[in-house]
Amino acid sequence: MKRSSKRRKVGVMPWLICLLLAGASLVALFSLGGSGWLRTVTVLPVNALEWSWYEGLFDRRPIAEAGSSAPILRFGGSKEVDGCIDAQEGGAWRTRWFEADGYGDSVEVRNRRLGAGFEVRMKPSALYKEQRRMVLVPASEAAMRTKYIEVIAQDLGIATVSNALVRVLACGGDLGLFRLQEWVDDQWAARRGMRGVSLVRMGMDPTRPDEQFPVVKADSSERVQLRGIIERALSEAAAGRTELLASLVDEKAAAAWLLLAWIDGRDLRVEPVHFTYQWSNARFSPIYEPPREEVDHQAGNGPLAPNLLTPLLQRTDFRARFERLQAEVAAQWPELADRHAAMFISWAATLRSTTVDPISIAHIANSNAASRLQRPLMNGPGHATFVNGMVLPPVAVRTVEDTIGLAQLAKRYKLLLQGDSIIFPRGKYTIEEDLVFPAGRAVLLLQGARLFMGKGRSLLVKGDLYIRGTLRNPVFIRAQDDAQPFGAIAVLGGSSQQCAISGLYVSGGAGAKLAGIECGGMLTLQGASRTIITSSVFQENDANASLVVDGGELEMRDVRYENEARKFMHVDHVRAVLYDLVMVGARTNETTGLHIGAGTVAALGGTFIGLNGPAVLADGAGQVLLRNARLSKNSVAIRSVGRGEVYAEGNTIDGNGLAFDAVSDGAGDRLILYPNVLSGNTLDRQGSRIKENTALDETTVSIFGVPLQLPVKEERKGSGRSRRGRTGD
Repeated sequence: MKRSSKRRKVGVMPWLICLLLAGASLVALFSLGGSGWLRTVTVLPVNALEWSWYEGLFDRRPIAEAGSSAPILRFGGSKEVDGCIDAQEGGAWRTRWFEADGYGDSVEVRNRRLGAGFEVRMKPSALYKEQRRMVLVPASEAAMRTKYIEVIAQDLGIATVSNALVRVLACGGDLGLFRLQEWVDDQWAARRGMRGVSLVRMGMDPTRPDEQFPVVKADSSERVQLRGIIERALSEAAAGRTELLASLVDEKAAAAWLLLAWIDGRDLRVEPVHFTYQWSNARFSPIYEPPREEVDHQAGNGPLAPNLLTPLLQRTDFRARFERLQAEVAAQWPELADRHAAMFISWAATLRSTTVDPISIAHIANSNAASRLQRPLMNGPGHATFVNGMVLPPVAVRTVEDTIGLAQLAKRYKLLLQGDSIIFPRGKYTIEEDLVFPAGRAVLLLQGARLFMGKGRSLLVKGDLYIRGTLRNPVFIRAQDDAQPFGAIAVLGGSSQQCAISGLYVSGGAGAKLAGIECGGMLTLQGASRTIITSSVFQENDANASLVVDGGELEMRDVRYENEARKFMHVDHVRAVLYDLVMVGARTNETTGLHIGAGTVAALGGTFIGLNGPAVLADGAGQVLLRNARLSKNSVAIRSVGRGEVYAEGNTIDGNGLAFDAVSDGAGDRLILYPNVLSGNTLDRQGSRIKENTALDETTVSIFGVPLQLPVKEERKGSGRSRRGRTGD
């Protein structure tokens, strides 16, 4: 068959169909694809105004796509002024109705004094998530950088404010995404378990008369005392004598703050700095807060007002500490970013951000950082008037006094003093007195050390604590006489203390009051920035709890609790990840297993068995993720009280008197249940604040800083010897 040589005419309709298909494809591409990825493929320079025109005309993605994972805050109108908060003018406080998940009340709102956004102030009797005040800043891609630096701050162990993404609705309209930032006040300190501290705010701009003196949140006598201490230290530093300043400031936290200030690119003259003053160890520690405004790195290199941070860079050892910290953070940054990848991905998706990593290793490790941060100091106008008549304390560097006492203590107990470390070598120690180790000193208990504590005697560490035992060669701490319990082993830290414990066997404590602070745990760790406990055993005791951890970050692996105790473990104001806990009740008393107050706790794996109280108890404002655990033959498997929230997934819950108990008078869900295996429980659930979901999602687990897909646990190979059979002599 021959093809016709006659040319076929193409009609109008095929052309229209082709144009329609091509046009629809382009509309879908440019309207639903978003502007983020288009920025990466454009070949022509397009300024920010042109991008905003494009987004307003063509970007037609649903709002829910960008903000589906962000909590919603709703603000109503005000009887005092017309319009919604976005039309509010000036800096006066205006009363408006405010709603969020499980919260509804009138609050006060005002515009931020610097930059866009709002400050929100709650009633003292109606706190929102334990906050009296918070800041809302419009979120942009720059918020990703803020979150990255917050993670670095937490890893460095410096006290910091937290940031979260929220969607703000006002009078039914959508104002978009905002970054919710904590406000530093007494509630902020209480949420982190900081007791016995005063908050101090200082500025570094010598041209501002209002920053010539520190603002101290304390009573009148304490204000006078702290201002005198600060003025004496700064006057000494201005004369080139920094020993007093170094003895008053937590140098580890100061180096971390200065490094974070270098990374975030702030102008030191613009941002005032908050400090905590710990009365128990007489130390100032800076609090890291992200910059209020985006500025060029170290914009302006003029002189600074005398302050508690930058003069430390004159000290050779402090500058070396800062540079070592730079190198460590730069080397660890890829691993740290990978560890928190789930959270960063969640933020990027919510912000529609295409930024992979807003922080460069080269910038972190820049060799000019210390020189740029160390600036000339200058007192501003009015300073002489301010200090006239002020009672200044004498110059006294406390560390010299401590050295003599420590040398005598080391000789009495045959301890080793190496640099700033106090070491308990292998051997037997009979403790017949309370031992107190000062701030700035690290205490090390090496494997094979055995401490036999006298009746009511305690060991108090105000610096770092390291217990370095192993399962085969542990560190033992116990009472000399089983019928006469000792007091407590306690770490009362500032904001940068570290605590690392492995291979510890401890029993026989009753708790104690030390340095004016109640230490209710046989082992009490309060205020340490980061705590790691592995391969340890807590046995019978008369304390309120076997272990109390209050404040900071906590990681635990393969820790066992057994025999009689009122409570095995109580954590408060922490961010914790607990792997493979084992809690075995004695069945002779009412024992609570894991008790969570405020904070976020992920308990992954583990066994809770034979507890006559609740195996897992969340109260206060605690958030708990419980996965792949075994809860068997307990009085109550999981109980949520007050505003505590528990997410339970993949657990085996059998033979309990009550599986799930939600006790709350407030709004909102208290137990969020995913698929679990239940069998043989007398009663499966009690209470109305229980919700069931089908599958755990990435957004939920990102709250706790753990991956959605847990690694497969490898079987251990060994002799199978029981740790319970291990005893000291």
